[in-house]
Parts: sequence; structure tokens; C-alpha cells
Amino acid sequence: MILNIFQIKFLTIIFILITTPVLFSCGNGNLFSSLTTVSQKDKAQNSIYSGDYPSAISTLVSYLNNNPSDTQAIGMLGTAYMLSAGYNLLNITVSILTNTSSAKNNFQAILSSMPNGSSTNITYLTNAVNILSTISSSQRTANQNYQLALAQAGLAILIIKAVCLDSAGNISTSLTNAMSSADSTKVYTNLQNAQTNLASAGISSGTSTGSSLLANLFSQINATAGASNDAKVTNFIISQQ
Repeated sequence: MILNIFQIKFLTIIFILITTPVLFSCGNGNLFSSLTTVSQKDKAQNSIYSGDYPSAISTLVSYLNNNPSDTQAIGMLGTAYMLSAGYNLLNITVSILTNTSSAKNNFQAILSSMPNGSSTNITYLTNAVNILSTISSSQRTANQNYQLALAQAGLAILIIKAVCLDSAGNISTSLTNAMSSADSTKVYTNLQNAQTNLASAGISSGTSTGSSLLANLFSQINATAGASNDAKVTNFIISQQ
């Protein structure tokens, strides 16, 4: 059958009407949406590489509002938050191991290897823990467990630095004893969760690596005398002077 010009125009219009919802719909199958998705993540990754963490965070938060189950983007956002706090996983774990020599020095090495305990840095690490925790434990890979664990351990240490150190950066007995129950509970819980997640990543408590030293912190606290978990936290910190 030979189509005349009017039939061709009619079929063309029908084709456009049929395919337009597919091309411009908001579903995951949207061709143009997938292109936008790739460009958003690439843009965020480039921002992280260039050190523009605020832009990376802004891009990824916006992206995850529409794609909350994208675990790769969740990991990238966690990374951007951690780097914003000056928390570089590799540098910190290497620094911890390099500066250790005894039980007390191990804790001192961990303290000195971490960024300062400013409220801004604590907020960044809190955000990192919160976003990384949105990946369920049953779905996390070893790398995702590792990243979450170090964010949790880092948050605990930054709280200690913010609350328990004097102006010279030394552990203060009076300041540590004045630590609120809310803060000591955060320290205990985050270190406990960090140890669990490091174990899921194949890292046990010990002294052979910076990561294993972080995992061992919870064991040390739990072995410290104290009538409550809060007391164990404060007693352990004071014992590390």
C-alpha cells in the first residue's frame, strides 16, 4: 500500500503523541532522565575530585531526593560529608598506625589523627553516618560497611575532642566528668556500631592496622570499670591521660 503525504503526516503525529510520554515521563525508564542522572553523579564526582564539597553535597542531596535507593550516590554523599570534616579515611588510618606504641598512645594517636571537634565537623560526620545508615545492613557491601564504620568511629572521637579536651588539646578530668549522658551515649553507641560494621567488613579488633585499632576502642571501653555505659566511657577517657 502506498501512503499519500497526508497519511504520512498523520502517522508521524500519532508516533510523536505515543512516544512523548515515554521520553518525558518521570519514571526510571525515562531516557532523558537517565542521561540527567548520569550527569548529576558525574558532576558531583568531579566536585569531590576538585575539593568543592559543598557543590557535591548540594548536587547529591538533590539527586537522592528523587533516587533514594541509589547506593552509589549515597556512598558519594557520605564521602563528601566526611571530606568536608577533614576526614580522609586513608590518611587517618595510616596516621593512627604510624603514631601508635602503647595502649594509651594508641588512643592519643587516634585523637591526634582526627580533625578538630568543631560543631561544624561533628555535624558533617553526623550527616555522613545518617546518610550511610540508610543502606540496610543486609544490602551493604564490605566497602560500605567499612565507610560507615569509620564515619561512626570518627563521630565518636570528634565528640570526645569537643567535650573532653582542654584548650591545650589534653584530656581534662573535670571536662570529661562533666560530659553529658547524651554525649557519652553517642560515643558508646557509635563505637559499638563501628566495631560491628568493621567486623562485617572483615576487620577485627586489634593493633595491626589503624582500622583494627578503631575497632578495638569499643572493646577497651567495654572492659573499663563503670556502673553504666556512660561511666565506662568517661572512666576510659580519663584513664588515657
